[in-house]
Amino acid sequence: GTDYLVSSTEPLGRPSGVYRTTNNTIYVAIPDTNIQTGRSVVILSSTNNGANWSTTATMSPGGIIVPKVKMVCRTGSDSVYCFVLVGSQVYSWNVITNNFNAFTTYTNIRDFDATMSSTNSIYLIVDLNSNNDVRFFGSVNGGVSWAGAVFLTSAGARPTMYMSGTGDTCLINYMTPLADTLTSQIRNVRYRESVPGTLAVVGTFTTPIAPGIPKDQFMGVRNGSNAWIFYTTGLTGSIDLNCMTSVDGGTTYGAPVVIGSMPGRDEYWFDAKHYASGVDLIYYSDSLQGGAPTINSDKFFNTYANNSSPGTFVTPVQINDRPMEWSARGYIPTLIEYNDPGADAGAIWVGIDGANKRLYFDRFGAITSINTNNNNPEKYSLSQNYPNPFNPNTQIDFSIPKNSLVTIKVYDVLGKEVAVLVNKDFTIGSYTVDFNASSLTSGVYFYQLTAGEFTDTKKLVLVK
Repeated sequence: GTDYLVSSTEPLGRPSGVYRTTNNTIYVAIPDTNIQTGRSVVILSSTNNGANWSTTATMSPGGIIVPKVKMVCRTGSDSVYCFVLVGSQVYSWNVITNNFNAFTTYTNIRDFDATMSSTNSIYLIVDLNSNNDVRFFGSVNGGVSWAGAVFLTSAGARPTMYMSGTGDTCLINYMTPLADTLTSQIRNVRYRESVPGTLAVVGTFTTPIAPGIPKDQFMGVRNGSNAWIFYTTGLTGSIDLNCMTSVDGGTTYGAPVVIGSMPGRDEYWFDAKHYASGVDLIYYSDSLQGGAPTINSDKFFNTYANNSSPGTFVTPVQINDRPMEWSARGYIPTLIEYNDPGADAGAIWVGIDGANKRLYFDRFGAITSINTNNNNPEKYSLSQNYPNPFNPNTQIDFSIPKNSLVTIKVYDVLGKEVAVLVNKDFTIGSYTVDFNASSLTSGVYFYQLTAGEFTDTKKLVLVK
């Protein structure tokens, strides 16, 4: 995809981002003291899919280091919240109203996570630095006050929580720490929202991932009856990205599978989120080469699995036009789901531009408009792109008469694949895809649609 510049400076930690459907806007929280003087966290927003960014809100003072930020929003919500860890205290920040509230129940917090339900209740889980207690809380007023306190465990660390795409069931995972925390087992439990602001346990605690091999990163995702736990294993030189899949909502999990494993490469720094038809996954693939990184040595991949085959991930697609690079600052890429019928998504990540590291946004799944006016096409069709010739933007219309897995790929005259515009499940209807070819040279290209048993190819001409 196109690497849109978000910020010209290297962030101090991992950014976080969400898409607000009520105004079609992307919001990104960036821990960076260099974007604006005297500010430690900056909220940037984009109303044109990442092409341009403006400042929505800022946090001062600028002389503090913010080790973690986490943004939460829900489809149809008018509010966007950013949780911020400063020292050992967490704050909730409504970036739309600029209302800032301290979480004062505990001020000795080592780590946290947060999520939001369909009732617009927000939930906060904390890991205390004075012991190994893990507790979570709920709020129905944007973090002004907290209730629904649950003591989860006295032997936990690095908790994550993820609210299901449907049903308001929260998947919680955490480590039960050994002396070497990274080799600990990973526990799994489900809670469901009983009333707004309160979660009640569902089922029992399980241990799907045993202790042993180091696991630097892990997280769970749930969507309907499917759930996934993603985690890395191994140390530098032999790091693999793994996934365990559940088809009973996280009660039991199948055997782990390795995703995107390539000889001589490490796969790590991942993020995953649900979309209507499955789960999206992004990750960093590092060749550990000698010398400066290139787009061939340091790749940024996107893959996904459908709800109908939750354990099968499609062939990963590289989405970066600039190389990535590991940093002790730990700015893991962040996946941003649009949660729209076209299954759009994007990612915030740090790439190399010459001697500088900058923050970029890439959009993948470029559905820009959808005909929902009782349009039930009788047959598959692929239209000629318009305008044609074009520079650098053009649109492609297609229709499908039944629910289908749809791919649209672009090839050069030698048959080499140069772009993947669509690779998702779609429901019956008519769609428009926006193709930005700014990264390609002038010439003749071909785009091919495959849906079910249907395949069609057409020519397009890029003139710069």
